[in-house]
Amino acid sequence: MTIKLLLPETSQARDLYRVVKEDRDTLKLWMPWANETHSQRSEAEFLKYIQGRMVDDKVFMLTIAVNDVAVGMVDLHNIDRANRHAEVGYWLSSQVQGHGIMTESLKRLIEYAFHEMGLHKILIQVDTENDPSNAIPKRLGFKLEATFQDQIYFHGQYRDFFEYGLINPE
Repeated sequence: MTIKLLLPETSQARDLYRVVKEDRDTLKLWMPWANETHSQRSEAEFLKYIQGRMVDDKVFMLTIAVNDVAVGMVDLHNIDRANRHAEVGYWLSSQVQGHGIMTESLKRLIEYAFHEMGLHKILIQVDTENDPSNAIPKRLGFKLEATFQDQIYFHGQYRDFFEYGLINPE
């Protein structure tokens, strides 16, 4: 199994949309955008939008490819250059979960953030009830820093979030 992290390209829209379509019921439990992705075209438009946000240094997003097929994404968002921190987001096809792909992808992204972008701290916010997603920052050495009650209003209710932090050890 070959894992690659690629810059987002509209050519990935077909594969990414297929994953969203197949996993929509699970993704929409945690990701508000899952219900807004209704076609390969809307995915391509999102990828173009992200390319622009990357040029503006607002986000840094990478597509996760396994054996040259796009299966998910990882990103740095809310990049704060003045304070040298950013937040991480991630999602992955259910077809390839459980093989350490997301953990490896985030490890590479974090190394890039610390060593190439010069960031000092990475934050991850995760719904308190999303057990698989909460396991990832723990595996990567993040520390639980806070619990935010009623952090977002989603699916007709307020949701609590954990926030994990990792400081550059160098």
